[in-house]
Amino acid sequence: MGAVVALLVAGLGGCTQSLKLSADDSGTVLARQLITAPNPGEPGPYRVRYLTYGSGTDERRAAYRDSVAIRTRAVDASPFVKMSPQQAKDRKALWGFDIKHAPLNARVWYPEGPGPFPLVVIAHGNHDPTDYSDPGYAYLGQLLASRGFILASIDENYVNGSLRGENAGRAWIMLEHLEAWRAFTDSAGNPFYHKVDWNEVGIMGHSRGGGAVSHSVQFNGLARFPDDANVKFNFHFHINAVVAIAPVDGQYKPAGKLEPIENVNFLVIHGSHDGDVSEFMGIRPYDRLRFTDGGFHFKSAWYVYRAN
Repeated sequence: MGAVVALLVAGLGGCTQSLKLSADDSGTVLARQLITAPNPGEPGPYRVRYLTYGSGTDERRAAYRDSVAIRTRAVDASPFVKMSPQQAKDRKALWGFDIKHAPLNARVWYPEGPGPFPLVVIAHGNHDPTDYSDPGYAYLGQLLASRGFILASIDENYVNGSLRGENAGRAWIMLEHLEAWRAFTDSAGNPFYHKVDWNEVGIMGHSRGGGAVSHSVQFNGLARFPDDANVKFNFHFHINAVVAIAPVDGQYKPAGKLEPIENVNFLVIHGSHDGDVSEFMGIRPYDRLRFTDGGFHFKSAWYVYRAN
């Protein structure tokens, strides 16, 4: 099994570069940059609750095997995640399932109360697949839930590692999570029955997950997969907020083209000292975004000097 893990993560070393950090002068700089406004990093008034949902059968992840509050179905992500036969064999040996039976696992932080609340789904980026990334957004889940948002940090670790043809899959899996949420809110007895405001849906992603959110927006409005018209879509969620954190861009091109993005509020954040994505790739989807429906929208690009 150790050889399998080594094989899966071998490609990661080429994605990182050494960093040389300058001395921290934030105290001096920020002293001249004060804003007279409430601190958005402070907790809000809501009591925060937490649960996980998932397959209930995960061989490697106890959080998605022993303690899931909601059991979810597996989905066939094979049209969207490309891998060689050997990669497919190795990954099934590692995870106990193949990409045709991809689980919908997530950690959820949510406010206590009747709702309905805005729903935010966040997807992590690429990393060692066995050093799980989905728990890393606990701080953000706690904060947003205290301020009246539901946040679901989804598990896509099983497409992490050395794959290079999986970004369409990251996007599609995110939409399948929203599909699962639609079932949650329609099911009496579910903890989230009638708890989601479906007019207020946001998606967020980091790195490859940040690249995937642009694809998710496009897939959401399409009837069929651009690379295979035999694969039908029927999502049509009211996604009105998109956040991309140090995103990649262009690793997947639907039908060989960079996708257009329209009529959605968009925020992209990039740190100048990012250890993996060394250029501000997120400015490219920012530049492609167009507002064509006459409604009120905004887009914002935030380049953060010295941030990693």
